Amino acid sequence: MKPFKTYNEEKFVIPKTEIDDLIYKTIEIVKNQVVKDIEVGKDVKEKNLHLEILHLLRTEWEENRVETNFVFRVVDKIFRGNQVKKTTYSDVELG
Repeated sequence: MKPFKTYNEEKFVIPKTEIDDLIYKTIEIVKNQVVKDIEVGKDVKEKNLHLEILHLLRTEWEENRVETNFVFRVVDKIFRGNQVKKTTYSDVELG
């Protein structure tokens, strides 16, 4: 995924199903990071907050209360905040 801060919805449209997948996969990535950090003994307070934000964002998205651009920016910041550099969305095991 090529990172970018925002996009012009008139020129580039992300389908709703893609945003759903983006939110879900980001939640899974953060969950995996929490598990790894617990195993190493790191503090996971910030990542737990990220998970809470993502769950709230997903609820708001499903009820059409937030815009696509907002969802994309929040998910991108959380993704970057977890410093996931080698992991991509396609590397996440879902199930």
